[in-house]
Amino acid sequence: MHRIFLLTTFLLTTLWPSSARARQADPAWLSKELSFEKKPAADTLNTKLHSYGTFEGHLRSFSMATVNHDDFPDYYAQGVGAGLGYYSPIIKNFQVAVSGFFTYNLASSSLSNQPPFNNRYEVGLFDVLNPDNRSDLGRVENLYLRYVLSAKSKSYIQVGKFGLKTPMMNPQDGRMMPNLQEGVWTDLNEWKKIKLKGGWLWRTSPRSTVQWLSIEESIGVYPVGRAVNGAKAEYAGHLSSPGIAIAGITYLPLKTFQVNAWNYTIPKLFTTSLLNGEWAKETNASKWSLGGQYLFQQSLYQGSLPVEQQYISEGEQAHAFGLKIGWANLSTKTGWSLNYTRIAATGRFLFPREWGIEPFFTFMNRERMEGAGDVHAVTLKNTLFLDENKRLSLQSMGGVFSMPALDSPALNKYNMPSFYQLNVRAKYNFGRFLHGLQANLMYVYKGALEKDLPETPANFHNKVDMHHISLVFDYHF
Repeated sequence: MHRIFLLTTFLLTTLWPSSARARQADPAWLSKELSFEKKPAADTLNTKLHSYGTFEGHLRSFSMATVNHDDFPDYYAQGVGAGLGYYSPIIKNFQVAVSGFFTYNLASSSLSNQPPFNNRYEVGLFDVLNPDNRSDLGRVENLYLRYVLSAKSKSYIQVGKFGLKTPMMNPQDGRMMPNLQEGVWTDLNEWKKIKLKGGWLWRTSPRSTVQWLSIEESIGVYPVGRAVNGAKAEYAGHLSSPGIAIAGITYLPLKTFQVNAWNYTIPKLFTTSLLNGEWAKETNASKWSLGGQYLFQQSLYQGSLPVEQQYISEGEQAHAFGLKIGWANLSTKTGWSLNYTRIAATGRFLFPREWGIEPFFTFMNRERMEGAGDVHAVTLKNTLFLDENKRLSLQSMGGVFSMPALDSPALNKYNMPSFYQLNVRAKYNFGRFLHGLQANLMYVYKGALEKDLPETPANFHNKVDMHHISLVFDYHF
């Protein structure tokens, strides 16, 4: 416990807001109408760009530490960074945006892999492709041209570099740098009950990297786990795919009911479809909600690569089901939800971790079920606002995850044992002079469900019997 105390002290005494990045978010012109005190002297392009454009900045400071099982190595890291972006006004229905971000490794333990011990969390604050890189950590984040179809409905089509928020391909913003994509994307909101999104992506810059990679190159940037035959997977650098096609539809047949359907197709590799439905109803001072989801994945691979070089096997399928029930007290600002996920034993659910967090109701920060089949997961979540202004919130979440046997690589890609997990997270949004500043403190514990689990690095290190803590300060301006 003394190691936990020392690492916690390090986090609380060395971290103050001093880092960040400007990222893809809805710029000011999408969220509110611009107003001006006086009209420019001349109606020129130069005047419009100077007078009506929007600058956005973001500073971030991120401290992280992990205490592992017994004498296995512990880790810590302190990252800082800053970013700035410019969003032009809409001119003849066109808008351009550009932003960049840099990160600096202020202090850390050794983050390079030292088999059989590999750092899992802290290295993600910087560059997983070059863990020894401490300062050359800058990249262009947004660089796109957008054509606004309707400013009122916020419908548009854009091409270039940008960030996406979809159920499976998303920023997964739990480190210094989020996921970013390059391609063409459209968001259509012209109808009352239907919203459409979709596009084609040909490059990506995964979280915790500074490089822009083709879609096929990005698969395998993170640890690759095991092939279905139990040997170490070696698919990185051997895959072929021209890009990703994404399509999504949101349908609101009733005010209390919403359906979302998404498809992600990666030619020559796989296709994944996700269907979500959610009902919500307010009664007096409370709110009830019910949700269901179904995921289906089918391999598109047809080739002759050795099994170790295959990301997904020919004919492989995955089916996953999810349920949730939620209740919230609107007067006391307290909310509960009970969540369940079942991944069938028909095959592993696969989706590159480089592209986003998984969409399951039972998802908990700092662990995933991706790469596994024959899984049962149950989680209980509580959210509580501790003040009337909703500045201070506390979120607690506990879960039990029954994983497939460790000696079944065809269903357990990452050799993850069955485990239970506890997350406690506190957020505070500052006001008045410090408006725009947010503090975020999270503690995680993961324990093994199997009492006789062999105490090897492959079973325990950064997986179970571990404590993890992070403290983040963000300042948006």
